[in-house]
Amino acid sequence: MTNDRFGPIDFDRFHLEQLPARLLDRPRVFTAADLEVVRPIAFRLEDGRAYTYTPTPETIVISPGGDDAHTVVALAYDDWCAFTWELKSCFALFYAERLSFPRGSFGHLARWEPALRVAIDGQPIYDLTDPSPVLDAAGRPLDLHRTFTLDDSDADMRDFIDRAGYIHLRGVMAADELEALRGDVALGIERARPDDKRSWWTTVEGVDVCNRVNYLNDASTLIAGLGADERFRRIGALGGPDLRDAPDRLDGNGVVIKVPGATSGLADLPWHRDCGMGGHPVKCPMLNIGIQLDEATAAAGQLLVLAGSHRGTSRLPASTEVDGLPVLALTTDPGDVTAHFGHTLHAAPPPTDRDAAGRRALYLSFVPPLTFEMIGPGQGYNDVLFTRDAGHIQHVDALR
Repeated sequence: MTNDRFGPIDFDRFHLEQLPARLLDRPRVFTAADLEVVRPIAFRLEDGRAYTYTPTPETIVISPGGDDAHTVVALAYDDWCAFTWELKSCFALFYAERLSFPRGSFGHLARWEPALRVAIDGQPIYDLTDPSPVLDAAGRPLDLHRTFTLDDSDADMRDFIDRAGYIHLRGVMAADELEALRGDVALGIERARPDDKRSWWTTVEGVDVCNRVNYLNDASTLIAGLGADERFRRIGALGGPDLRDAPDRLDGNGVVIKVPGATSGLADLPWHRDCGMGGHPVKCPMLNIGIQLDEATAAAGQLLVLAGSHRGTSRLPASTEVDGLPVLALTTDPGDVTAHFGHTLHAAPPPTDRDAAGRRALYLSFVPPLTFEMIGPGQGYNDVLFTRDAGHIQHVDALR
């Protein structure tokens, strides 16, 4: 997954010249909350070369060696390059067992990574403790509960999603279309197996239950054709005129299934970004379009989005840290469609009613041209999740 744009990086020159020069142009690298917890961190290659990053209130000081670092991250040169380019995040390297910590812990690296994206790439900060308000064109608070239909103008819908990072469109699919899709989705779920490396599984009362199936388009011409449907081409273009659907890579057209009573795996997704395994500079602005096959309510485990969070980088918040933030619970009817940028923070908490039927959402991904240069057919950043335990995808906290 490389091209001329993401070539080898000189480890010493990067730390002695390039990164210090970039830091001169960064007015702010850390949030106040970051500065309370981050400590010096070092990156050490297999040949022993290392550099320490020391936080200050204004910037990062780079120094050779790693003896004084609170945390030392040991990794191969190629992995360091991939991390620096953000082709692989710390989470991807951790799942692939490509990191070791002679001193310190993975959690400290994860806390550092957003600041590193600011320092290395110049990404803006999204401060979870002091987020910028989401405003409309007149400078007033945006109505985050607003919904749309396909009768609304593209300009209005594009303006909303650019500001909020998500959109909810009502009544896109008719009842007969939904029934046909549900049939093909049900068949795909029935055929899934925990070791097929295309499905995710959880456990309910000791029984394996499928909670996600990727590449449903491979066995369903109906699902495979959704990306060519003029309605979804139009919705995909809200994310950018050059975006196109990617049914043959990045998990393809797949279904997410909310399973009441799930006790393992990632059936109930915590706050995350869809570029969280890496590839932000490759596949963003990615727009993920969700066709709601069932009613989505809190009882069924609905999608939550953090409005405006696509405008910067941040750590992943715990569920207890989002009180007071512009979090929207998207309550949808069957046939509604949601769309969100991959970089928008979102979550799918467990159904509040263990006796509820749960819900299913069929997703399409629209991505920029660079994605097709970097990611081949059948490949995706989430593939690394299958390296640990077949289809029982675990939260990173369960693997430490």
